[in-house]
Amino acid sequence: MPSITHNLKHLLTVSLSIGAAFGLLVSTPAHALKDDQNQPINVESQEQSADLQANKLVFSGNVVATQGSIKLNADKVEVTRNNQGALESIVAYGNPVTFEQQQDNGKYIKGRAHTVSYLPEATKIVLQGRATIWQGESSMTGEHIEYNIATQRMRAATQSQGGRVSSTFVPADFKDK
Repeated sequence: MPSITHNLKHLLTVSLSIGAAFGLLVSTPAHALKDDQNQPINVESQEQSADLQANKLVFSGNVVATQGSIKLNADKVEVTRNNQGALESIVAYGNPVTFEQQQDNGKYIKGRAHTVSYLPEATKIVLQGRATIWQGESSMTGEHIEYNIATQRMRAATQSQGGRVSSTFVPADFKDK
């Protein structure tokens, strides 16, 4: 049986996978810093708890998670593993959750939503509730933004009646330095 320390280290190791995946949210010639995923993961919060029976780690109260150029701010982050120990989901809650990651070209991808979910089995990142993703001055906004990491397809929608999705594209944001 793995030790508590081993379980916590495993949960912490995967807790910022969401940040690494965010760098892929807007398809451009520039990519997220390659070195980020090799950097130490730091998570600070007012409270951290682990439920080893449920395979869940919870960070709450002004959560700040960093790994290299990746930065995630949330009110609460839940990391859940399945019974085989594989990452099942990372869900960040906030008013709003914000994230950013620097790309190799020095530009940043930034985003915010009320809930941000990383679902590795489905290879999806889902932003819900006043969701916006920016790259420079270019942006996409909707109530629900879904990005499939494997297919690199993004879909934005608004569930409210009469609601609209909006995008702004600035050509200079998609050029390398």
